[in-house]
Amino acid sequence: MGKIILAPAYLWDGVSKQPVQEICLGIEDGKIIQKDTLQRCRAQMPDAEIIEGDYFVLPGFIDAHDHGRAISPTGFGVPDAPLEMWLQDLWKLPALDHETATYYDGLQLASSGVTTVLHSHNPNDFGRLEEELSKAAKGYRDAGVRCILCPPYLDQNKGIYAQRDDFIRSLPKDMGKAFAGGIHDRIHTMDTYLALLDTLTGKYQKEIAGGLLEFQLHPNGGQWCSDEALLQMKEYALAHHMNIHMHLLETKYQAIYAQKTWGCSFIEHYEKIGFLGPWLSCAHMIWLSDRDQELLKQYEVLPVNNPSSNIRLRSGMFPLRRLVKKEVPVGLGLDGCAFDDDQDYLREMRAAFYNMERVGAESIIENIIPLQMATAWGSKIAGGRLSPGKLEKGLDADFVCISMEELRRPYADGFADVIDLLLHRGRREAVAMTWVKGKKIYDRERDQKKLWEAQRRIADEIRELREANPWKEIPWKRELISRIEDFYKGWETDYEDYSHCTNCTEKKIYL
Repeated sequence: MGKIILAPAYLWDGVSKQPVQEICLGIEDGKIIQKDTLQRCRAQMPDAEIIEGDYFVLPGFIDAHDHGRAISPTGFGVPDAPLEMWLQDLWKLPALDHETATYYDGLQLASSGVTTVLHSHNPNDFGRLEEELSKAAKGYRDAGVRCILCPPYLDQNKGIYAQRDDFIRSLPKDMGKAFAGGIHDRIHTMDTYLALLDTLTGKYQKEIAGGLLEFQLHPNGGQWCSDEALLQMKEYALAHHMNIHMHLLETKYQAIYAQKTWGCSFIEHYEKIGFLGPWLSCAHMIWLSDRDQELLKQYEVLPVNNPSSNIRLRSGMFPLRRLVKKEVPVGLGLDGCAFDDDQDYLREMRAAFYNMERVGAESIIENIIPLQMATAWGSKIAGGRLSPGKLEKGLDADFVCISMEELRRPYADGFADVIDLLLHRGRREAVAMTWVKGKKIYDRERDQKKLWEAQRRIADEIRELREANPWKEIPWKRELISRIEDFYKGWETDYEDYSHCTNCTEKKIYL
């Protein structure tokens, strides 16, 4: 790689409270070797290429929870609905090739300033996980984005979180038989799962050592994974210096499940069994008590906010302000369910910023918080091993260049806060360039055609899949979803909202 001096109008390093002006980055062999004025950078790097522009430069963004779908379920006739009902409709999705999907998804992310994505894998076929994950890795690699691949594991409670046999008996006989026939709790053993990780990490040693790829253990969700499996995963993770990522406390019914099962929250239970630690990150994490939040801080667990998804699936509002007040770092993820189905990470930062867990004066958070979520805090999803989330000497040069011309359009005073402009006006169109390890992976002037071609390719593949397997409605599915809705409504009869209580260790919920 050559030598580059990046001379933007504004630079925010992921650490400081405010952006600075007249500070440049000297980059060589993918690393930041200097951070100084243009004159001093030129003196140290006289033969470097100078990239000047009216840019706001920030560390590369980290999408800390996504699914690499490329196309939102909305495009396949799956309307947004509460998660427990929404999941029942995902059978409508075509078995899209994972390389095609992650290549298009990776290009969308790169064009939105993302340099690392955590990919929570949705299998087409659990029996072909190694092949599917290899294809997903290639798609992201061809798009230039670093990726964390998470093969899923589950061994309980598919379909319904609890009292499943009672629920099935309540269904009409034919419907109950069809529903039960589609449930496979333990698709593979833990030994098979860990052997898969051994194979994948061995296959990609070079990419892992180069900081372009990593694998994490992925219990699919708290209600779907037994304690025994979680503790085996923890043992493996610690022995292999790996992390664990899972969905947790996305919905009210998941919070109730924990109370029904253990008489305490998921987080309290996980502390009791020794599962909490800095190796763990959890997506969604909406239904947290004050005690849960204290435990997250104590054990350095990283919660990941998915604001658009949480709103679209009617899950609830993430307690961002309270977590920040407790000094708990928080990541940010698109979840493949961003507003407008466009994987626009800048808009997701805006959704996080306008979090309405409180109203009035109590709702305000500092404008720097979404930037920290997107960068330095988000980098904790991989322990800083991939995109570092900071622009400091000695670190990899992962950064995004935002066009100030776009942020000022149609007008902004010269004294307007550039972070406010980014949060209120930022969108994909404002991303001028995205760089990973000193290599430009996206240039708005150069790569629009590449995006359009990937879009056409994925649309053509979906049409072929639909022609080969014409979609047909399953009539009893509508009634099943209605019955599932009524089932979970029954859980709420004696439910007491504990999410804002002050002493939740004494205030239990029993149903």
